[in-house]
Amino acid sequence: MDVNHPAHVHLVRHGVGEWRRRGHECLVTARAKDVTVRLLAAYGLPHEVLGAPRRGRLGRALELLEREARFLRVARRFRPHVITGTSPHAARVARLVGARSVVLNEDDAEVVPLFRWVSYPLATAIVTPDCLAHERHGPGHLTYPSYQELFYLHPHRFTPDPTVRGEIGLQAGERFALVRLSALDAHHDRGVRGVSQGLLAAVRRLAGDIKVLISGEKALPVELAGLGLRAPPERMHDVLAQAEFFLGDSQTMTAEAAVLGVPAFRINDFVGRLSYLAQLESYGLAFGFRPGEEEALLGRLAEVLAIPGRREEFQRRRERLLAEKVDPLPWFVDAIEALGRGRRPPAA
Repeated sequence: MDVNHPAHVHLVRHGVGEWRRRGHECLVTARAKDVTVRLLAAYGLPHEVLGAPRRGRLGRALELLEREARFLRVARRFRPHVITGTSPHAARVARLVGARSVVLNEDDAEVVPLFRWVSYPLATAIVTPDCLAHERHGPGHLTYPSYQELFYLHPHRFTPDPTVRGEIGLQAGERFALVRLSALDAHHDRGVRGVSQGLLAAVRRLAGDIKVLISGEKALPVELAGLGLRAPPERMHDVLAQAEFFLGDSQTMTAEAAVLGVPAFRINDFVGRLSYLAQLESYGLAFGFRPGEEEALLGRLAEVLAIPGRREEFQRRRERLLAEKVDPLPWFVDAIEALGRGRRPPAA
């Protein structure tokens, strides 16, 4: 399993446990982005680090080449039957070592064109949510009626731990909201705008007695430092699940909040371009706004905060989603095993 982002650790970790229980050997390779390596260690996943992010087009190109060379050395030593993950290297390296390759993605291909060009052409299978079935990537395109975030946040596997509230300094009964400020420095984030300090100040005023906690991929400015969330990264979902609402410019955390039944407000230039988030918005669990639509966001937030029995209402919306979507993990575990044995994977 090759992981390139902290969220992808969660995506593969439960699968690793199940494959091991079935007697298979597993190895994780990782890009040292943000807290990826820390999460792998926290979950006890054996791993090898292939490299760390570089900046600029030339830096990213060199990083890609260096990581692929290291990945090939690891694969020749480990001799896998299947290479999978959110990996730009899986397909090419698999061809060179006689393995099959399975590339996971939840973003529309036109939004991440570089990932598509370097990852899809030689892949044995491309696995996406079925909201991307229209992309038609050929006979190896496998779809499932769910979301990547339910690999790890489905209630079959995740129950929030209320003790985290004390760990992050909250008093009994104290309400809070979670804000996520992304670095927006991935190759597909060039020129992308997100949460502004002006919007953040307005949200804090609107929230009233709801304490606002901020999680950021970069150091917070001095005037916001006292609002920084202090929690181990492996506890983030326990925090998120108990928030009154989520606001951020992160696609993944927006989806995570939504599938947990937490009102999820997102503002960035990707709004309207990602099918899985548009679908979550259709369930009334997520709300997307583009930069320049801050007043509309604040108005919608005020409406949501005024809903009587808001938590119960959003849990009802979540139950509807869960009833209409599958738990994707059991299918994925079986699909990888089937491909590793040279068989056709089952339908989701």
